[in-house]
Amino acid sequence: MEKSQEIRSRIKSISGTRKITKAMEMIASSKIRKAQKRILEARAFIAGIEGVIIDIAQHSKTITDPLLTVHNKNNTVLVIGITADRGLCGGYNSNIIRLTEKTIKQNQDKGKDVKIDITGTRGRNYFRYMGYKIDNVYENLSDYPRFLDTREISREIIRRYVSGEVDKVIICYTKFKNPAEQIPSRLQLLPIEFIRKGIHLLEDEPRLYEKTDEVGTEISKAGTEFLYDPSKDDVLSAILPEYIYTIVYGALLESTASETGARMTAMKSASDNAEEMIKELVLLYHRARQQQITMEISEIVSGANALSEGVV
Repeated sequence: MEKSQEIRSRIKSISGTRKITKAMEMIASSKIRKAQKRILEARAFIAGIEGVIIDIAQHSKTITDPLLTVHNKNNTVLVIGITADRGLCGGYNSNIIRLTEKTIKQNQDKGKDVKIDITGTRGRNYFRYMGYKIDNVYENLSDYPRFLDTREISREIIRRYVSGEVDKVIICYTKFKNPAEQIPSRLQLLPIEFIRKGIHLLEDEPRLYEKTDEVGTEISKAGTEFLYDPSKDDVLSAILPEYIYTIVYGALLESTASETGARMTAMKSASDNAEEMIKELVLLYHRARQQQITMEISEIVSGANALSEGVV
């Protein structure tokens, strides 16, 4: 059995660790509320902008825009992985890195030339260590993504797609469900596909698009035609880049909330484990201390007996 002094030292060390994990849990808990609010606001905005785009698409005979055009060659795929800048968030980073790497390999197996952009220090370190060539790295965004930073990233993505440098853009991010559950997801960012998938043309009914997201927000229900000034094509050309900005921004917000939720869950688990370890060590300490006291009493009694026998 360990000495009581060694056990006491371990208790002190684990208690210090518990204070740190508890503080990190409380910080993450305070951040998660703000992150959830930002996600709901972003989802509602995305729903609204999709509704406008769908309405224009419904009442236009032809829709032409570089962001909607499918490239004929379709040889180069840009994969964007959104990871965290820091660790201590459970399996958050490993899960999204695994999905990003799987997406890269699936496209490589199809004979595609894959280009990689990574957001976050953790993803950068992993993919560089594994020998992947990374075109662009964006850091210091996972704590509090800003729309201005997202716009710069999105403009570079749009430039590369419109110029033909890449033929498809896939973004891998972590969708926030609740603080205890996060879902690694991937989305085709370019070319924009939801217009073709979202419009339902029925023979006996007028053109109607109706869809709800997970929180029940109505995205669009267009039964009447609106007038657009200066023209539908001009409005669409102006709104589609903003849509891309918003989608990328939303993905960053989802990932930030997922990271915060994962960190809160991980730190709570670590605090609970530290608490259990301390309880076990306290019991062990008492046993060791009791054993030590018993041995000391035995030595005193033995010494007293020896002295009494010597006097006799």
